[in-house]
Parts: sequence; C-alpha cells; structure tokens
Amino acid sequence: MEINADIDNNIVEDARTEGLLFRGFEKMLEGRSPLDAVYFTQRICGICSAAHSVASTMALEDALGIHISEQGRYLRDIIHGCEFLQNHIRHFYQYTAPDFIKFPEGNTLFETDHTDFRLPQNKNDSVVGHYFDSLEYSRSAHEMLAILGGKAPHNHGVFIGGITTQATLEKISRLRSLIVGIRRFVCEKMIPDAYTIAEYYHEYFSIGGGYGNLLTFGCFNGYERLGSLYVKPLEYSEGKINELYPGEITETVYSSWYTARPETYMPFETIPEPDIKKSGAYSWVKAPRYRGLAYEVGPLARMWLSGDYRNGISTMDRTLARVLEAKKIANIMLTLLDHLIPGVEVQKEYDIPHSAYGAGLIDTTRGALGHWVKIENQVISLYQIITPSVWNLSTRDRNNLPGPGEKAMIGTMIINPDSPVELGRIIRSFDPCVSCATHVYSKGNLIKTMQVVP
Repeated sequence: MEINADIDNNIVEDARTEGLLFRGFEKMLEGRSPLDAVYFTQRICGICSAAHSVASTMALEDALGIHISEQGRYLRDIIHGCEFLQNHIRHFYQYTAPDFIKFPEGNTLFETDHTDFRLPQNKNDSVVGHYFDSLEYSRSAHEMLAILGGKAPHNHGVFIGGITTQATLEKISRLRSLIVGIRRFVCEKMIPDAYTIAEYYHEYFSIGGGYGNLLTFGCFNGYERLGSLYVKPLEYSEGKINELYPGEITETVYSSWYTARPETYMPFETIPEPDIKKSGAYSWVKAPRYRGLAYEVGPLARMWLSGDYRNGISTMDRTLARVLEAKKIANIMLTLLDHLIPGVEVQKEYDIPHSAYGAGLIDTTRGALGHWVKIENQVISLYQIITPSVWNLSTRDRNNLPGPGEKAMIGTMIINPDSPVELGRIIRSFDPCVSCATHVYSKGNLIKTMQVVP
C-alpha cells in the first residue's frame, strides 16, 4: 500500500491510497469444496485470520441453512474475542504509540522519521515500559485462541455449527485466568496510556475526521438468551443512526485495476477480472459503497453506533475507541465464559447442497468483514470478500468520491512537509492491515517518502 499526498501551502490538497498487491483468493476458491473456504480464507491475513474463519463459516451456514446452537455461538465468539484483544493491544503499542513516544536511542528497531515527541520524560518512559509488557499480553490472547482453536494464527477450531472442540472445566478456568490478566493490563496500563498521549496531542481530535459516515455489520449480538452484548448492524450518516440493509452494499472498480460488467456491482453478481493497463486506475483496492456513500468501519464505528463512545470522529478518537473497546470485549468474553456448559458437543455432519448461496457479515477487529459464496454442483462457483481495509482505504468511484482514508487526509495542515507525521498518524488510526508507505508531493515534486506500516 502507498499513500500519495499532494501538499500546497502546507495543506493536503489531494490524497490517494494505492494498493499495490493483487489478491486472488476468491479466484483460487472457484471449483473447490465449500468447506475448504474456512481454512483457505484465513491465509489472507496472519493477524486477523480468525475473523475470516468466522465470516466464511457464517456464509456457509447461511447457504446450508444451518442454525448454530447457542453453545456453539459462545465458543466461536470467544475465539473471535481473543483476536480482538491481541490485535488491539498490538496495534496500540506496536503501531500507534511509537508515533507519539520516544524510545531509547541507538537501536535500529526504534528509528523514527520525525521529532514531534511531547510527553514528559517520566510519562514517556512509563509508556515505553508498557510497550514491552504488551508483548506478553498480546501473546496471552493468542494462547487463549489456541486453547479452543488448536493453533494461532490460522486456527482449526472455527467451523460450521460452532467449533470442532468442546469446552472443558480446565479450558474454561485457564481462559478466565488469561482474560482477567489481559483486562487488568488494558484497564490499568493501555487505557491510561492512550489518554496520556491524547492529553499532549489534543489537536488530533480535530484532524483526520473524514466523512463521519460510520458502518458496522454487528458483533456479539443476537444471542438467544443473552440478547445483544455489543452492537447490531447499523450505519450512521447525516447525523442519524439507521438500520443496515446488506442488500444496499455495492462495490465499484472505477479507479481499480479491474474490469467488471457492470462496473458497480453487488457482491453476488460478479468477480472482476484484473486489468493492469486500465486507464485512470491507481490501485488493486476496490471501492465498497453503501447506498452510494463511502463509510468508515472499525472500533470507532462500533463504539459510536453502540453508544459507548460519542466524543467525536477523528484520528485520536479512533485510538481511544480502540483501547476502550478492548476492555468491553474482555468483559463480553467473561460473560460468555459464565454461560459455557462443559462437554457440550456442537459438531455434526452436514450435506453440501447442489446449489445455494449465502453471506457471512460480521464486524471484526478492523471493521466490517463480508464473505459471499455461491455454490453450484456442490462446489464454489463464486466467492467474494470485502475486508475492513477495503472499506477504509477504498479508491475513488465514478462520482470522484474519495475513500474514507483519502478523505481523512485531504485538508489536513502539515506543519513540516519534510516530515509529514500527521499523515502517518491519520492512516495508522485506521489500522491498515498491509505494509504501507506515504509519498508526499509539492507541486508535483516528490519531497518525502515515509513508512506508515512496516
């Protein structure tokens, strides 16, 4: 991923998010058994692989008409929650905090391309210490995932009907111990650290807002006994929260290196074909839209739509929403553990229909994730995936509507164009899931290349 930003008189006049890697997972699945998708799609990402297993499983359950048991849902959502915790801890400490805190000099691991460090020495050193502590707790989250899922990343536990293993008293006890430890770290260290950073970088509450359109597919909701523990499918635009209608989701390849007929399509309609020579295109990333509008997805969208966070929509608000959500997810997981019944078998055999289609829509760490599958002759004939980063880092559409990440950068004042730290902080707040660098231009001349995500 590259970000190209044009700066004039220290203002970002235009910005483009350019995805430079082609992803062919959907084409690779055509002709395969539908059951393969659960394991294949996890390889799309190493840090959020469980999310793809959940979305893929939900799509297959929808296609096969399977109603997952309540116990199966609890187990699967606990696995999913583990991924939320490891991702949020890693993102804050490994990707966000280093942009605001100064590490000991002399170590190439902590090289930086700016000098905008404002925390007092004692507070700075405290966050640096927690940076190293966080490695233990993000690892603990993956240990929890492996207890139920067999391994992490790329678990073997999530499958249609729930998961492939049973909960035992020993597993439940170990999971509870790990969650309590992680929650303590989040509440006593991570959340205070985020507010400390916010105190000294207050202008980031007014930088990187973008459109202000928010969307979630929902997560940890719709339980038969527990109701909604978090948020249901909703969208926010023009100052109003509305129910989400998945049938209104489209994707366009107007500015992407693909050709599709039609150019704007619904996920079940078609799979675009690569077209690297396409005139006017600048990215392998497509452009999802809901009712024709670009939407931001992720922790801020969920926390806003659930009513848990309403401070604002900005770069710093994304960071605060993410760390606060980590606490909420830990509490949800403890609630689910309280309702687990040891030894309940949730797996059985299922027949693959001759033809069917289904959708698996779920919010995960970075936001709204959708898997759509068509089955013909008992094999996959079409598979479509729209990831959270595609929503947030989408390209322009035929109406020249920038993606949310592009919009968030446009209009930003850059204090020092030779060190445009503002752009890195804005893009990192979206938690992009790919290696990313930013190229800054002034009147067409390249003046700076800055690494955003290594």
